[in-house]
Amino acid sequence: MNKETFWSIIDQARSLANGWERMYEPLVQALSSLKPAEILQWQQIFSLYQQLSYKNKLWAAAYTINGGCSDDGFDYFRGWLTAQGKDVFLNALNNPDSLAEVEACEGDVSFERILGAACNAYLHQLGLPPDYELFYAALDNHPLADGTVEAITSEITYADDIDQDWDEDDEEAMHKWLPKLCEAFDW
Repeated sequence: MNKETFWSIIDQARSLANGWERMYEPLVQALSSLKPAEILQWQQIFSLYQQLSYKNKLWAAAYTINGGCSDDGFDYFRGWLTAQGKDVFLNALNNPDSLAEVEACEGDVSFERILGAACNAYLHQLGLPPDYELFYAALDNHPLADGTVEAITSEITYADDIDQDWDEDDEEAMHKWLPKLCEAFDW
């Protein structure tokens, strides 16, 4: 499993479902067709992308788009962001305000179910009932190779101020920081 295959599976599932809102089942089905070790590697890549996108300015964008965003909500937002594909994902890390131009960026932009897709596919393929502890124990035995981590991180270009603290009550600063999103979502 590599980053290209990871994104290909995301894109294929979204395409089969005609959009991210219905892509969970095609995603689980695509993952279920992989070998168990490949499913675990897909999850490791997904987890790495989730970790690499845990950035303040992106959280401010999620807050602006959704009219608020809790800690869990930010996890679900980043699941939605991943479901949009590699280009949207990487562009958002480089410029979170670019999300104002994403057609799928409307309504509640959160995709909680994607967080458990690999777990469900893995357990289904092994014929096991839902057991997150078993899945996460198996993940511990399938870490990503250093080369895979390096290949993923080398493609990311963050916005210069991606880690800057923000205050949702500072409307002027939010408009300066995320002008397109603030305009698009009547902030």
